[in-house]
Amino acid sequence: MLSNKILNWIATLPLLSRGAESELRLGELYNTRIVFKFRRPKNYMDPSLDRLLRRKRTFKEAKIIVEARKYGVRSPAVLLFMPELFLIGLEYIDGITLKEYLEREGDKAVPLAAEAGRMIGILHKHCISHGDPTTSNLILSSRNGHLYLIDYGLADYTCSIEDLAVDLHLFRRAVRSTHPQYEDTLYSHFLQGYRSVLGARSKDIEDRAQLIELRGRYVEERRTVWQRHEDYGSH
Repeated sequence: MLSNKILNWIATLPLLSRGAESELRLGELYNTRIVFKFRRPKNYMDPSLDRLLRRKRTFKEAKIIVEARKYGVRSPAVLLFMPELFLIGLEYIDGITLKEYLEREGDKAVPLAAEAGRMIGILHKHCISHGDPTTSNLILSSRNGHLYLIDYGLADYTCSIEDLAVDLHLFRRAVRSTHPQYEDTLYSHFLQGYRSVLGARSKDIEDRAQLIELRGRYVEERRTVWQRHEDYGSH
């Protein structure tokens, strides 16, 4: 079957990354480099349900990417869409991640967070959450110098303040885990860009993000206290 030939060919391409749900491979069609994103089957799941969910998620991801670009969020273009194969072909953005740029350039990279915040703000304005807005999913293009937002695999349609606030929380947590020395300044720039899109609407989302942060700290503190009790009891 043609579908099997396509998937077998893609499986021979260089692997960029492999996650819990999908894998990314780099190939070329008509002299254009393409990132092929294939959602792999889950062997523990009923096959018919697995196919249904993979197809649904492939549809949603492609649709959100197209809409994000329409709204003005720099994202890879969808160049190939084969939902029956659970496959999307995306424009390859040649460059380095914001995470790598921070490691290389330090303070020089901080202002780029404002553009990241602006792009997330645009998504939120249209009731879309990104789901994984980390510095590893922001790429500074070597071709045009613009920042691109990638990996919409966890993106969803939602107007929930809690869901949108999670995006802010995840960005800040990602910065803290990789570049804690830039956490405050980077997040401050991020919020500047975010507010430039949402204006007064951003306050409720920012407040909820702070609440999520506090909840996380409380859970971590309780975990630490119980660990101390367990350590004490083991002596």
